[in-house]
Parts: sequence; structure tokens; C-alpha cells
Amino acid sequence: MSMQKTANIRQFLTRRSAAMGIPVSGTFELTPRCNLQCKMCYVRLTPAQMAPYGHELTAGQWLELAQEAKDAGMTFLLITGGEPTLRGDFCEIYEGLAQMGFSISINTNGTLVTPELRQLWHRLPPAQVNITLYGVCQRDYEALCGNPAAFDAVVDTLEWLISEGILIHLNATVTPTNFALWQEFEDFAKELGLELRMTTYCFPPLRRESCGVCPEFSRLPPRDAAELSLQDLLYREGPAAIRARAADIDTAPVDGCSLEVGEPMQCMAGRSQFWITWNGGMMPCGMLHQPVVYPRKDGFLNAWTALKEKSGSIRLCPDCAKCEDRHTCLNCAAVTYSETGRFDGKPEYMCQYNKAYREILLKMAADTEL
Repeated sequence: MSMQKTANIRQFLTRRSAAMGIPVSGTFELTPRCNLQCKMCYVRLTPAQMAPYGHELTAGQWLELAQEAKDAGMTFLLITGGEPTLRGDFCEIYEGLAQMGFSISINTNGTLVTPELRQLWHRLPPAQVNITLYGVCQRDYEALCGNPAAFDAVVDTLEWLISEGILIHLNATVTPTNFALWQEFEDFAKELGLELRMTTYCFPPLRRESCGVCPEFSRLPPRDAAELSLQDLLYREGPAAIRARAADIDTAPVDGCSLEVGEPMQCMAGRSQFWITWNGGMMPCGMLHQPVVYPRKDGFLNAWTALKEKSGSIRLCPDCAKCEDRHTCLNCAAVTYSETGRFDGKPEYMCQYNKAYREILLKMAADTEL
């Protein structure tokens, strides 16, 4: 089954589950530790930085939570980190989860897929492996991630996954460090026969800052991020895709909303999706650090009920609800909170991004008509 068909099925089930309040989709963040040191990371911590905030859940604790979540309706499970395969008991955790029958996706940097793990995935393959590409050579990985050898390991992992027929979702996170490489990312993916999703927006590392960490955070200015997303669309899909996006801007309805308070969360976070952190807190989304509940203390189902209520009470910025351009804006609760430290704040970065996106899109559409 193709990546798009898989995504469509999952999206349909997730939305139906949201209407019934079923936690069909969960994320287990096994660790915040990572063997890379990417400049834009929102979660990475060292063991010393982790110590004041608890400890990683054990394999047994993760499997207990998984069984409770399964009983409550979880079907789709994303395993992430940090780098989840860094854990010495990763194979134990993965095998236990796979035997429960979940549709499992993995977020990994692709550098630590050992022979033991390959044997396990050959026997119990994940539904999908998500790998983020940070460059197209050793020099690129040294510049952004601090580890030049990582590139060769990633290529080896990709080739093995392809040989196994395991579905791969290849991402590319673009920062000022690798900005000039975006076409090379696309070409690299094409040579391997893989689809690639380019990410030009990086969340501020709010969760790391809350742990007293001051990262060397690096991301593109709003206008550069918007322009690159459109240049990538033009490169991949051609002028017709640009003109179609521009036509949508011109014809999208405006309802003249005049709410005194902002709109509620529109995504599935806290409605049919949840995220459990390395130390056992459950949140609607991994880009937030509140609201948070504790399923190991209160029981999964009680925690999920509380999380739904807390998530349902969130209201976003009133100005955003009234904005005529909101249908092209990428703003969401996670963006707002990460950018402003509050849910009803106005994320100026995203306002600038959306304004630039619309201006550049319309100009590109006009240019392609010539």
C-alpha cells in the first residue's frame, strides 16, 4: 500500500475516533537522549539534564501503558525520541508492542539500526519508518548534527529498509545551515525512489528551555521559510501546482468571524491522539509541555478523560479567529504555545510566514502564466 493510501486510512479513522473521544493514535517518546546534536532539536537532553525531571520509563512500564492504551482503543502507535533506538532495551520494547498488534511507526535518525534490530524488523516489520535527512554527505552531517559518520549509516539503513520493502517516510528539515541543499535533498530522495517531505518551519525548543537548557537554536527567517516551501513545491510538482494554490487563495470563502474568544484546537491532539513523554507525562502533542496528565498514577483511561477535557478548554488567539487569511496559515495550538508561551498568544513568526507565503505564491503564479 502506498504512503498516501496509508495516510488517508489513518486520517479517516483518527477523525472518526475524535468524534467518539477514542484515543486511537498514540506516541511513546522512549527517551530524550540522542547520539546526534542537531541545532534545531526541540527535545534532546543529556542524562545530567534529565535527572531533575525524572527517569525514563522501563520496558515493563511502557508495555503496561501500551496494554491500557490498547484496551482504551489505541491502534496506531508512533515510537519516537530523542533517538529511540539508543535505548539498550529498544528491541524488547518494540517486540512487546508489535505482539500486541499495533500498527507501529518509528521516528529514527537511522544511524543505529543494528544487526539485532534488523533481524527483529525482518521478523516483525514496522508499518512505517520515518527518517529525517539532514544533509547529503558527511560534511553536511558534521555541520548540522556534529557527526560526519552518521551520513553513511543513514544511507546504509535506507538501502536496507528498501530491500526489505518497509515503507519509508523521508523528511528533510531545512535550517540556515543546510538551506542551500534543498534541491539536493529532493534529488537524493528521487534517486532512492522515495517520497520526501520538506520541513521549513522549526518549533522553538520550548520543552528543552523548560528544563533549563539553552540550545543553539537555529531556524530560517519567516520569509525564507515560506519561499523555500513554494520553491520546493514548484520543483516537485511544477507550475500547475503553484497556480492551483494561488487559485485557492482567490476563491477561499471568508466567513467574517467576529468571535470574542479564539477558536478551539482544530487538530486531533487531545481528541483522538496523545503523546507520552520519556518520564511518563501524557500531553495532547509532543510540541507542548501542557496540559499534562499522568496515566501511570491515575490510570490510562482516567488520564485520557482528563486530557480530553483540558484540551477541549483551550482557546486560541481571537485575532487569529478573525483573520481573513487564516485558511492558508499553518498556525495551531502547538505553534502558538511554542512561539508565545500561551495558547491565546499571537505568533508573529507565523503571521510573517503566512503573509510572505501569500505574496510569493501569487507572484510565482503570475510569473508561470507568462
